[in-house]
Formats: sequence, C-alpha cells, structure tokens
Amino acid sequence: MLIQTELCLGCDVCLKACKAEFVGNDFAQSAAQPDTNYGFGPFQTYGYPDTPSTLSPWVVHGQNWMEMAEQTTGTFPTIKVRYTPLPCMQCDSAPCVTASTNNAVFTRPDGIVIIDPAKSVRQPQVVASCPYNRAYWNPSALIPQKCTFCAHLVDAGKTPRCVEACPVAAITFGNLDDANSDISKKIASLKAVPLHPEYGTKPKVYYSGL
Repeated sequence: MLIQTELCLGCDVCLKACKAEFVGNDFAQSAAQPDTNYGFGPFQTYGYPDTPSTLSPWVVHGQNWMEMAEQTTGTFPTIKVRYTPLPCMQCDSAPCVTASTNNAVFTRPDGIVIIDPAKSVRQPQVVASCPYNRAYWNPSALIPQKCTFCAHLVDAGKTPRCVEACPVAAITFGNLDDANSDISKKIASLKAVPLHPEYGTKPKVYYSGL
C-alpha cells in the first residue's frame, strides 16, 4: 500500500469505509470489528472477566483499523495540518507473528498478515507486540484484531475499501513484487518510504510527503 500524505484531506472517509465493511460483519479471516461508542464503562482489561477494573467516563468500545494521525505545525494564524492514515503495516518481519502461538497470526503468500479469530483467543501479547500500535484487543471475543487489507475483497479481485473510498485517490494498493505495477512505479517516482524503518519489521505500507 502507498499512502500519499500530501494529498490526504483528513476527511476520515477511509476510516468510515473500514467500519462500514467490518463493524458487525464476520469474514473468513476476521471477526467483526466492535462498534465505537462513548460512555461510562470499565477500562480495557484485555478481556479477562476476573481482571479488576475501574470506571472511566470516556471509554472507546471499538477499534480504528485505519487510524488518522494529525500533525499541526506553525503558529496562529499560519497553521499547517498534515494527516497520516495508519493501517496495519503488514510487516514482512511482523512481531505479531512471532509473538503469537499456535500459528494464530500468519502471513499469507500475498504478504497480508492475518490474525486467525479462532486460534488467537486469549492471546493479548499479539496486541502488545506491535511497535506501531496498530492492533487492538476485543474484550468481548477475547481476541486481538487489526486491519486485514480487506483480504476477503482482495481474494475476490477487488481493492480494500479504504482505497476505493478515498475521494482524492491518496491510497494506492497493488503488487510490490512487480516492478512494473502502478504502485511500484509511484513508490519509485515519489521516493516513498515506510514508517520507522528502524524497527526492522519491513513494513509493506509506504508513505510519500512525510
């Protein structure tokens, strides 16, 4: 995936499209994404019912598989805001794969990293292992969850919902192994780079305009 931050408007359509696809919908390689709401409730306790918890007035019972990071520079009245969409980085050397047991997290032949919803029950270490903080714990299902690059759509020959929904075509999806693919050419021409290469995880999400 290539994300051109210089084009991103911060409109959150990618996040909303992701939720429209996954909230309440189970797929073969992903359990339904919990809905997001605010209110009184327990802090996240990694889902173990016997874990003590305290009440918080602001609890997000949900997940943002596509997070929108916002960076503001300058001083009033000259302000510049840059938005950076953050999906799962689908790392080639994914710490979540190493942290999981029973092959609960694995990399598909096409490079997409998948958390098996059946095998990953009670494996909160998967969430803690991600240096990008792009994995979430589902306290109801007791499983870790994250962006799947809409693997079920990819398998059907389609593109991820965030790519399809972006109104300014800031997200490109394709085959990084093909030097002649559209995404490979764009990455080369824009000199796009992954986030935090120093982590050594070999992300497959590239950014331009950082």
